[in-house]
Amino acid sequence: MIRLQELMDKATSYLPPETDLRRIRQAFEYSARLHGDRLHPSGVPRLQYALNVAVQLARMRMDVTSILAGLLHDVFQEELARPAELTEAMGPEVTGLLEELSRISRATYHSSEESRAVHMRQMILATTRDLRVILVLLAERLVLARALSGLPPQDRRSVARELRKIYAPLAHRLGIHSVKAELEDLAFQELEPEDYARLKALVDARLTNQERSMERINRELAGLLEREGLPGEVLGRTKHYYSIKTKMEKTGAGLDQIYDLIATRMILDTKDQCYKALGLIHQHYTPLPGRFKDYVALPKENGYQSLHTTVIGRGGEFFEVQIRTRDMHRQADWGVAAHFLYKAGQEPDEEERANLAWFRQLLANLESGQNHAESMEMVSRDLAAEQIYVFTPTGEVIKLPARATPIDFAYSIHTEVGNRCVGARMDGRMIPIRTPLRNGSVVEIITSAKQEPHKDWLKFAHTSKALAKIRSHLREQEESAARRTGRERLTRELRKAGVRVEEMLEREEFKTWMSRNGLQSPDELFQMAGFGKMDARTLLEKTGLVKGAPRAPRPQASAAAASKGSNGSHGPGVLVAGMGNIVTRLARCCQPVFGDPITGLITRTRGVSVHNQGCPNLLRESPHPDRLIPVQWAGDTPGAKPVRLELKTDSSQKALAQAAGWLEEAGYEVQPGVILPVAGGYAQNVTVMVDPSRDVETILHRLNAMAGVRAALSAVD
Repeated sequence: MIRLQELMDKATSYLPPETDLRRIRQAFEYSARLHGDRLHPSGVPRLQYALNVAVQLARMRMDVTSILAGLLHDVFQEELARPAELTEAMGPEVTGLLEELSRISRATYHSSEESRAVHMRQMILATTRDLRVILVLLAERLVLARALSGLPPQDRRSVARELRKIYAPLAHRLGIHSVKAELEDLAFQELEPEDYARLKALVDARLTNQERSMERINRELAGLLEREGLPGEVLGRTKHYYSIKTKMEKTGAGLDQIYDLIATRMILDTKDQCYKALGLIHQHYTPLPGRFKDYVALPKENGYQSLHTTVIGRGGEFFEVQIRTRDMHRQADWGVAAHFLYKAGQEPDEEERANLAWFRQLLANLESGQNHAESMEMVSRDLAAEQIYVFTPTGEVIKLPARATPIDFAYSIHTEVGNRCVGARMDGRMIPIRTPLRNGSVVEIITSAKQEPHKDWLKFAHTSKALAKIRSHLREQEESAARRTGRERLTRELRKAGVRVEEMLEREEFKTWMSRNGLQSPDELFQMAGFGKMDARTLLEKTGLVKGAPRAPRPQASAAAASKGSNGSHGPGVLVAGMGNIVTRLARCCQPVFGDPITGLITRTRGVSVHNQGCPNLLRESPHPDRLIPVQWAGDTPGAKPVRLELKTDSSQKALAQAAGWLEEAGYEVQPGVILPVAGGYAQNVTVMVDPSRDVETILHRLNAMAGVRAALSAVD
């Protein structure tokens, strides 16, 4: 059990001895009063859990504000204190950091794709405002990982998957290797216990056999440094189990072929001494061809620097030597936390700015997804650990994920270079744009002004930036085509009424309708009509530009139909009056949405096609009334009525998705409309089926209580 004195001892090793240590003791006593005898879900007392988090942050040499936040990390989530009280006790900086932490909803890995995407967005957004957020979270997740055995089995696996998929890759990206390695091994042990036990036994047996030879090699290397007058030390390192597992899977090698299972680290004072030591090692031992890596000249994206070489010892054994300075060694273990000096009034250093920029790009990529699955795919790609280095013809280094192609390379240079890419040269040879690039190659992109991105490019692009740019361009093409199609549809309808499009755009009743529905320009309307989100005939009737066509009587389904429904239907809850088990399909021409007046059209081979009652294709069938059949929405029963709500947000579209998700979770039938950009944010109309026993005002109150959401009854006619 960790005690307060251990925290004080670790903090004393690097923090000012007076003020900061006094604040840590005060925070511990305050945390003790707030937590009392409460228990964490893992069974650990919450005060002990908070102390464990703070000690981990001290091991990472974090600033005093982060340590105080560790001691109090859950007080807002558990509603143990109000911000004003905490500010009075601990100061505004600690309160601000804890408020950022409290905004992050806990979404476990058995939650929905939507809740995980929302959780990721909240976490990344908070981190862009204060980099310490993710470091405190990593410390807390590591403490939770060590206490997994106290959680229920289903929660243990859920947390372990979250550690492996999200937090370990984030620790890797921030260069905090010690946290990454422990998170991966603890998740490995929980998710694949048999494989973990088997590999651990094999590795431990091999380490026992190699220990004597490695002790001898370390003595030899230390003596080599001493004879050459190089001040340094020699340390041993054992590769962690999950890293061994993934390397064996990736290379197909056996354990005997993992040459860096045990590595020797030579820690020196300067970069020049590192290169001199490398030369000495290659003089005294035979280097293994193709096994030298210079991460000093070409640091990894997370800032990692070291010289790696694999050599053959005098006894015929293979071993790896890692050579680095003391600063590089601290960076390798603790990454950005190794030099995190976030004192009041001090600007973030270059390392912090680079990481903040990466998190902002991660957030942009996350929000570029058109759905939650796509957003999480972007995050997974951004967190991919493996990297290759390729060069431009001028010698500029470009870092890309393994298996990256010329498309990824082109978009990393500039969006237009990517959009116009037709081929590439790798080391002087022409290659197709789908070819995986080789580490260390020189790549030149060939472009053409006539080229545009193709949908097929999505199959062999690997970076989130390339995928986002390709998808964005394809969407722009689709939207442009939809605007043209929508304008043509409206033009045809207006022509029947003797009205020109230009005249419609100038009419006051049309401008009023546009304003009431949050549309900023005619192009937005044309696009909606082109995508089938807005029926042209119905729109023109609502704005009074053409007279309404005679409507078919609203159907009433029989009790049998209401009970049976259309079990074989491919349509979303459409009932065919007087019949059961009838296949229904929503017509593509008008794409009716829930709550619209609809009529069925009997087809020869595809069951009943469901149209808006004002659909031109349906009206053309009026000479054949025997093919028309009454239909109604499955939820449109006498006990429930459709209520149209208008949702708005000043933040992202995800807030609207959260609101619609809550309605569905609360048991309402929901038909969401298209999300439209409006001044300062987004808006969406949704139709909700509400029976008389449920209060619309209660729904509105609950929606308006959600962060970033404003809800009201829709003003749409």
